[in-house]
Amino acid sequence: MIIDDLHTAIETQLAAMLPDIDVRFYPQLDDGERVSLPMLALELSGFDDDAPPGNSQLALLARFEARLVMDPNEVDCDRLLPAMAAALAARIHFQTWDQPVGPAKLGDIGPDGFKAALEGYSVWMIAWTHEIHVGEADDITVPAVVPRAVSWNVNGDQVPAP
Repeated sequence: MIIDDLHTAIETQLAAMLPDIDVRFYPQLDDGERVSLPMLALELSGFDDDAPPGNSQLALLARFEARLVMDPNEVDCDRLLPAMAAALAARIHFQTWDQPVGPAKLGDIGPDGFKAALEGYSVWMIAWTHEIHVGEADDITVPAVVPRAVSWNVNGDQVPAP
């Protein structure tokens, strides 16, 4: 699993699904860069340990966040933003982005006021995770099964197993 490929797939597919929204990973908002609104700011916010897949790969839950950003002066912004967030969550739900990852599992969906660079904007966040496997899988050796005779005890009589 290559993390860059997953980033590209998510950004490309969301941009195709949302042609009227500026979609991008890690926009540099605090350096004065102009952005068009509404905008969807994406980021990979971290990893959590996940159940081992049974080979030498490392299993992780990749945590993603999508922030829908709108001008608070936009007409009906307080009504539109939650509706847009719900529609976006429906598109993310169970997505794999055509990558070797587990299906998206949604987390929190709601207003977000924690990004200082987005102060002054109306923002809703959609959080989700993907199970990913990192590293190369070793060949799994299946132990040899030694055949043995089995018999059944039916009413006190030993009979060979079918």
